[in-house]
Amino acid sequence: MKQKSKGGKKHIILLFFFILFTLLILISVSFIYWVNGIVKSKAFADYAAKIVEKYTAISGQFEPFSFYGFGLETQGYKGKGSKESPVELISIHPIAVQLSSLGIWGRPWIVRSIELGNLSIDLQTPELPAERKTEKIPLASPYSNKEEAVLLEKIQVRSLDLKWPTSMGGGGEIKDIELNIVSQKEKWLINGNKGLLLLKSFPELAIEEIKAFLDRTSIDLSKGKLHLNGFPKSLVTTEGTIGLLPTQNTHIDLSLNQIPLEAVLNEPLRHELKGNLRGTIGINASHDIMKTYHGEGELYIDQGRLVHVPFLTNLDSFLKLNRLEDIPLSVARNAVTLEPNTIKLHNIDWQSEETMKMTGWITLVGQKVSGILMLGIRADWIPRLPGLGGKLFNPGEGGYFWTEIHLSGTLNDLHEDFSPRLNNAVQGILQKGIEKEIQRQVPGRIFKNILPNFP
Repeated sequence: MKQKSKGGKKHIILLFFFILFTLLILISVSFIYWVNGIVKSKAFADYAAKIVEKYTAISGQFEPFSFYGFGLETQGYKGKGSKESPVELISIHPIAVQLSSLGIWGRPWIVRSIELGNLSIDLQTPELPAERKTEKIPLASPYSNKEEAVLLEKIQVRSLDLKWPTSMGGGGEIKDIELNIVSQKEKWLINGNKGLLLLKSFPELAIEEIKAFLDRTSIDLSKGKLHLNGFPKSLVTTEGTIGLLPTQNTHIDLSLNQIPLEAVLNEPLRHELKGNLRGTIGINASHDIMKTYHGEGELYIDQGRLVHVPFLTNLDSFLKLNRLEDIPLSVARNAVTLEPNTIKLHNIDWQSEETMKMTGWITLVGQKVSGILMLGIRADWIPRLPGLGGKLFNPGEGGYFWTEIHLSGTLNDLHEDFSPRLNNAVQGILQKGIEKEIQRQVPGRIFKNILPNFP
């Protein structure tokens, strides 16, 4: 009887644990369904949108959420920034958030990663009140104040399209760049790959690699590697610091190599000046980068050639040497200065071995061109210009004969004053030649009667 009693107690205990286990499962399933219902609800999506609006001044709407691993996902978000936000429009499709299983029970919550699919952002110039113009940019950090509700470790962007208006540096766009952003103490490490960079008045640049550190005051660009789209051998590298606050200065170093001039010059210059550009430029700016920047550097043209430049071709038609229609440049270098809306080429030194030299300066303001070039030709060519050499050229440095050429007009309609002077000189010589021939063949008395004022 005692054994039957003990066996009955065991069955009762097992039955109790079975019922308890079943209740726990039912409670858990019910809880999951309840939480899942909350997560998928419009109220939860609206709550998430309000949090975004609170910290970013962007009002928008999330698509319904659902569980994704140990986190949440949504098919997308669309938002519009207030006039005080640097973001005008934003669209993300899809979004996945992964939480740390260890950190979810305490505070702050640890967000292991945020995965963004196609991210599209249109920037605008924020209209900040005077008291806010010097405030720090609110950036999350893994080592922020302990009272922070959330700590973010990593952000992945599969494809970013970023546009900015003409009021921000003349306008531009970054298309289809892939970003990996990882928190490192008080900074964010940004790695970018592929994509295109489109800037006003510049050819398309294909992004190969970008590495930078972002903090609350600046972006430290440790590596930027790009090339002209369609010209994979060309190379543009950048490094430096971009200030994000009025108190922070900007300094960027640019290095150019194997940049085809045909890709950067307008018509008709791209057909007249051939070669590959290389050089270095340092750019400095204070609070407003696009209004205060100043750049200086040295530029060189490798395998340079001057092809059918009008004033050289006109001169060659009188020299009859066929040496100035397609001129290989043995030396082609100049200094460059960059300022808002202005490019200055100075200390120009272009030489063709045993043919010609060219020095001077050229300034481009918007599309308007001004400048003075000094053209020197070999002394033994001057006798080939009977009556013209002394009118147009003067002996000078290096044993060359020099003339001054003034440039004006625009990039698409460039004018120089040498060709008109050459034509006028030729017409003058021809006129004198005709008059002398008439004087030689006609008796002087008759000639004086026909042209009484002729000397």
